Amino acid sequence: MASTKIEIPAGYVTGILGASGGYDEGHLISTEDSRRFCGVATFLKAPLLKDVVEPTVGFVGIPFDGGSSRTGGSQFGPRGVREASFRVSGYNSELDVRPYDIHNLADCGDLLVSPFSITDTYRSIELGLKSLLDRGIVPISIGGDHSVTLPLLRAMHAKHGQLALVHFDAHCDVSDTQFGSPYHYGSVFRRAVEEKLIHGDKTVQIGIRKHYHRGEIEFVRSNGFEIITSRNLKEMGADIRNQVAARLERLKGHKVYVTYDIDFVDAASAPGVGSPEHFGPNSFEAVEALRAVHALAADIVGFDLVEVSPIHDVANLTAYLGAQLLFEMASILSPTRKR
Repeated sequence: MASTKIEIPAGYVTGILGASGGYDEGHLISTEDSRRFCGVATFLKAPLLKDVVEPTVGFVGIPFDGGSSRTGGSQFGPRGVREASFRVSGYNSELDVRPYDIHNLADCGDLLVSPFSITDTYRSIELGLKSLLDRGIVPISIGGDHSVTLPLLRAMHAKHGQLALVHFDAHCDVSDTQFGSPYHYGSVFRRAVEEKLIHGDKTVQIGIRKHYHRGEIEFVRSNGFEIITSRNLKEMGADIRNQVAARLERLKGHKVYVTYDIDFVDAASAPGVGSPEHFGPNSFEAVEALRAVHALAADIVGFDLVEVSPIHDVANLTAYLGAQLLFEMASILSPTRKR
């Protein structure tokens, strides 16, 4: 019996299809391609930094949870969100934007961290982010526990000066020391105020519903923080986006940094977090609240998303929500940064 020769397209040998197959040789698979489950896992299937000419927006992982005193696991957050993000499509119908048409997006990889030294890790994060800022990249960082936001703010402050802050969280994160350490996931914004990295009177905290002691309330009040509680959000109903945007209006004209702790979302919608809390926004309310910062798009200098903990997740609900929130962040950034 004569053998039948099977012709194998050259692209299949290297794992990259030709143009007729929907791929461009030498590039990663597009999020528009139905086969986006293939290829290297990157944030939103963005190409790697080394493959991008003049990157404008960069996703950067920070796999560190050494600032957590309770439930760990957020060191796996960047990997989990990368793997979940293949499910996110490329077009944002709510904001009528496709980030890939506006920005040169890049996955900048992970910053170097040490699980044994928070001091060394902070220094590495600060230097690593500065190197991206010096290239003109607007960072969207993915933690990691919330302690990583302090060195991010240090780097942002060195570049942009004292910042206005929009902070999504179930907690204020203004505790002092834990177990003798001033640096942990619950002290970030106390340290940021002390180091004059942020303006207290230009800080808006959204979704707050858990205080560990009265001293936290006294600190935020004495430093001029504005608090939008979880109850306040519920009372806004379907008009969350517009009402939160109105509260943020006063930050226009200032350099704004946005930090999003995913425990802002109710534990039923985001179970895989470092410090889950009930009585919070559902996933729709969570994304609508984030979309409110679109009003500040021209002033935003960076984002971070923290506390995704895949080892405590259920059916990848939290990792996938995190990926969707990253996509919203990329969509929100001002079109004035168009390449």
